[in-house]
Amino acid sequence: MIKKILFTAIFSALSLFADFNPAIYKTTLDKVTGNSAEVKDRDIAVGSSGIVLHSFDGEHKTIIARAEVISKESGNLSVSFSKFDRLVQKALPDYKIKPSKGDTLILNYLYNRILPITPNEESFKEFKEKFSSFDIVHPDIFASNLFIEKEPLPSKRDFQANCKKNDYALLFFSIDKLGYFVDCSTFKVLDTITLSSDVNPTMKPFYSRIPKIKSSLGAIIGEKDIGDYNLYYKKMLGLK
Repeated sequence: MIKKILFTAIFSALSLFADFNPAIYKTTLDKVTGNSAEVKDRDIAVGSSGIVLHSFDGEHKTIIARAEVISKESGNLSVSFSKFDRLVQKALPDYKIKPSKGDTLILNYLYNRILPITPNEESFKEFKEKFSSFDIVHPDIFASNLFIEKEPLPSKRDFQANCKKNDYALLFFSIDKLGYFVDCSTFKVLDTITLSSDVNPTMKPFYSRIPKIKSSLGAIIGEKDIGDYNLYYKKMLGLK
């Protein structure tokens, strides 16, 4: 009994430190009911997102829907479909094609690119070293947009808009010595790891090399910032 408890504890610790390296999962849709379908599970986290491809012929394909994993049970994933809005072209009509049997489902779409949100340079460097396999979107890119828009309080909507603008689908938040991998579209936590670097001192709203972000109404109502770094992002992610 003691050996079993010890093994479980060691296994849990190893799992917590395991690298998060989600691979693209591609499968053909079989059973589609309305705006949802079921596919075989391949260790995909609930909250993961992706796309649905429709083939017109052997050479021509197009993205017709966005996909989200909403649950998993008995070796199957339940996936819901919604409008794909990353490639908006107002000059062209929207596709009226809905996902159906024979279309291709691709999950973990654009998960190779990630934006790390960390409180300081030390924690940013730790992330870069530990997860060098990712194509890292430097936080300066997001901070620059916030600086231009004079928005010192980044919202979920700001993150999602930047993901679409710069073609990435993963976020990483360093909070209280824990790292959270988050899908940018669903804003669901996909995995959690333990970090060694301290969260103090903290830069606001997060680590970047961009000058302090000031609000457009700062001279009138006073400058604002996110306050407590950890509490701000915990609330954004719905963490306790």
